[in-house]
Amino acid sequence: MKEKLQRTPEGLFSLMRRHPYLLTILLCGLLLPFGLADRANITAASCIYLGVVLGAISVAAVFVFHLGRNRSEKLLLCGILIACITASMLTIGFVKNKAFAIAIIALIVAAAAVLFIRFNYQINDTLIIAVLIALGIAIRFVYVLYTGVVDRQHDVGDFTSTIGHAGYIKYWYENGLKLPDFDVRSYWQYYHPPFHHWTMAALLKLLTMLGVSFDKASEAIQILPMLYSSLTMIVSYRVFRMVKLKGNPLIAAMAIICFHPTFIIFAGSFNNDMLLMLFMMAAILWGLRWYREPVMRNIIPLALCIGLGMMTKLSGWMVAPAVAFVFLIVLIKNIKKPLKYIGQFAVFGIICVPLGLWWQVRNLLKFHIPLTYVPDLGSNSVMYSGNMPLAQRLFSFGNGQLDFVYGSITFVGAPYNEYNPTLGLFKTAMFDECANSINDVHFPQIHVTGPILFWISVVLFLISFVCFIVSMIRKSDSMNGIERLYFSITFAVILVSYYLFCFAYPLSCTYNIRYAMPLIPLCAMGLALVLQRSESSQKPIATWLRRAMYALCAAFCCMSYVVYTQVAATM
Repeated sequence: MKEKLQRTPEGLFSLMRRHPYLLTILLCGLLLPFGLADRANITAASCIYLGVVLGAISVAAVFVFHLGRNRSEKLLLCGILIACITASMLTIGFVKNKAFAIAIIALIVAAAAVLFIRFNYQINDTLIIAVLIALGIAIRFVYVLYTGVVDRQHDVGDFTSTIGHAGYIKYWYENGLKLPDFDVRSYWQYYHPPFHHWTMAALLKLLTMLGVSFDKASEAIQILPMLYSSLTMIVSYRVFRMVKLKGNPLIAAMAIICFHPTFIIFAGSFNNDMLLMLFMMAAILWGLRWYREPVMRNIIPLALCIGLGMMTKLSGWMVAPAVAFVFLIVLIKNIKKPLKYIGQFAVFGIICVPLGLWWQVRNLLKFHIPLTYVPDLGSNSVMYSGNMPLAQRLFSFGNGQLDFVYGSITFVGAPYNEYNPTLGLFKTAMFDECANSINDVHFPQIHVTGPILFWISVVLFLISFVCFIVSMIRKSDSMNGIERLYFSITFAVILVSYYLFCFAYPLSCTYNIRYAMPLIPLCAMGLALVLQRSESSQKPIATWLRRAMYALCAAFCCMSYVVYTQVAATM
């Protein structure tokens, strides 16, 4: 047994380390035909397809990555895997609630995989994080299966109309890349830069060309936001590794990202928020890489990330101040030989500025639309709270606001309209606030588990917020002072921009985590950095505090999976 525990499936781990993005794209692509990502179309043929795909992957993995000591053991393992997959597909096929069945089976498969490797190989960080990411993809897919075009969406509408994000996607689907010859303010949501809507329309066109009906294909393109959410896990992992996180602190940070409800919810959203989040995290990653190695091959991806982020949604600019800061620092450090860096900055500008601003500049010149145009619902909206005192909106946490822990808007069954931006962050991070939102009015089965998840998340976020500040102030071996300022500026710009946006547009729908999503991985990173620093302390109180924090992270992840599996139970 001792010899077994020293072995590791290095082929598999090496592939995951070198090609995580391609593997994630491949997995999401393979999931697409399974009912075309729509709960209404999960047929017997869908289950057979998924079983064949999973069986082929399992058999290939056994032989390619040498899982098993000899041929007989490999064949036995293949037989066991195929039997388990067949049983799982039969269960999904015969159970009425297929999304719920997939969530449960994913847990069982993950547990079985961990046990198998535990008794045959050495458990390490890579294995645990791989399992967390796989379960993260599974719960995202489950959410996609029970979430349609009109379910829990933001400003989407539907594909039968010409307005909302769905109408905007349909416009590009029908017109190709022909730019609108009308004032985009005349159609709801058409003011957004088009990159996300182009990708959705392109997949929609591809599927219909392959013979898929428009209705089925319009549901299926939801796989793209799911892919963006899944890739965000990988990018976050790369950021965490850049700041030298490892061991249990790294696992805790990744667990928060994999199971955070925000990334589950927006994996099923047809709007552009999840793609923007992916580009912003990628820009944070490449900005740090460029600072550590300021060469052309690092500044070009950085320019693409910021430019494409702004071409997805203009708020992609929020990573730019921190990037500009590191540009300035590197230039000052090399002021005697500046041409190399001035040339890189010129290339950055040539790529980033046209990508990020061409849409806004065109609309300004052609239709006199302000560069920073945002539609204003005005003071007549039922969600308007601008007539309340600012002090009450900022500092009032009473008056029954915490009796209803879900995103609160009266026209979706909530008891009042949200008016506190801070509470809006906490609530929408767990349950969102859109039509038919996740709450115990629409889903009574989460009456107990929903509030438990909410209060665990509040405690975890407040601790993580403090840990982020502490880790940015204190010196460490993982980051120098400039890098800590880089993260601090990014965090401050996003948080301050969120509150300024809430003041400018005081509406319940404004108080939403979707306008500040990068705060989640940054807080998770701060928590992990403090935990890692405390690993060197052998004091009993430090040991117990670490255990308490790991337990809190575990409870948060478990409750998130439970709540979003419970919601699937009624679909």
